[in-house]
Amino acid sequence: MTTIPIRASREPAYHGRDLAKAQRVADRNRTIDKIERRANEILADCPYDWQTLSFGQIANELKVDVKLVWFALSDGNQNGRRVRVTPADRELLERHKAADRS
Repeated sequence: MTTIPIRASREPAYHGRDLAKAQRVADRNRTIDKIERRANEILADCPYDWQTLSFGQIANELKVDVKLVWFALSDGNQNGRRVRVTPADRELLERHKAADRS
């Protein structure tokens, strides 16, 4: 049986029967890692005062759903790291979080 490494800070590992779901979770976690790496590259090239990101820019560059970018860069998934985003994206993120709660 193949063991698929899944980060503990992401979704939990699935043992046994549901290998397809484990593959999807692993793919999603790898995509989240790509998003975080790209965001860090963008921030590394910016002066501190200008550390802003556009979720849409990253989503377009990596050809992923903007909701996954929101998840990857949201405060709850950053484990204490802060990522500044544009005011428009912050508003979209807040609307997205509010929709998830209802």
